Amino acid sequence: MFKFAALLSFLPASLFAQDILSPKEFADYAQGKTLYFAQQGQPYGVEQYLPGQQSIWQYADGSCVRGVWFARKELICFVYEGGGTEQCWRFLLKGQRYAARADGREPAADLDVIWRDEDPIACKAPDLGV
Repeated sequence: MFKFAALLSFLPASLFAQDILSPKEFADYAQGKTLYFAQQGQPYGVEQYLPGQQSIWQYADGSCVRGVWFARKELICFVYEGGGTEQCWRFLLKGQRYAARADGREPAADLDVIWRDEDPIACKAPDLGV
């Protein structure tokens, strides 16, 4: 254990640095974009960010749901059609990569942004996707 801790002390602090995006920074990063998320290297889902703080979330199985997002302090919270409770996240800049961490979750559960583009997502429901 001591050897591991000693090794960590030689690594640059920037390797572990992470910044929480403000709601404005998140909006600037995500507006008009589609973000592709993975958790621990496995595909997790895709979210397309539309005007008016609206979004479409696509699950790994291809099904989709519309939602809206809003800021609560540094959290970005989502409410999706069909009910359920709001889901709040901290969007992070971790070095050169972006990630989302659910409020109250550990870093191991982060959703890493693995791709970002402007392409609409293709949803199984006929009224979803742009």
